[in-house]
Amino acid sequence: MRLRSLIAAVVGGLLGATGLFHVPASASASVVDVNCALGTQVGTYSPGMTLLPRQIDFNATGTLGGCLSPSHPDITGATFTSQVSGTFSCLAGSTTNTSTYHWNTGHSSTVQGGFEVNLKPGGTTVLVLTGTVVAGLFQGATVVQTKVLPATDLTACLTPQGLTSVSGTVTFTAVL
Repeated sequence: MRLRSLIAAVVGGLLGATGLFHVPASASASVVDVNCALGTQVGTYSPGMTLLPRQIDFNATGTLGGCLSPSHPDITGATFTSQVSGTFSCLAGSTTNTSTYHWNTGHSSTVQGGFEVNLKPGGTTVLVLTGTVVAGLFQGATVVQTKVLPATDLTACLTPQGLTSVSGTVTFTAVL
């Protein structure tokens, strides 16, 4: 039931931020504590990702904007860093990660969770992080962060060096 509430909150938050849809507070037992509909990320893979799975370190930095938080109305955005180490290819992979968010208010949140990589048509990589805020602001909240990273050079996956960097859009939702 918690997953259903989380999905309803995430979809409602994302669509609500675009003005297309509004989920009444009574529609879900969970409460969206912060929703950031606008964000960007730049990430590097070391060594680069190829078509064959291999051990890779992934480091990312990014920004979040358009944030709304009923419990912390001063929050408008954040910067973040993510560090991941796992077995990946240009086609798929999963692992755990730690991300740290530095909110514009001076607070921070540390999130630990699972990380899925899924290649979509046209070479777009979709990364979905689900986790829990383990320290800082929003501690205990469940987090869903979705990253849509268009591959600029898919042929890099065919080389020994592999795909070494990627950038794209990010959304972030924390649900209590």
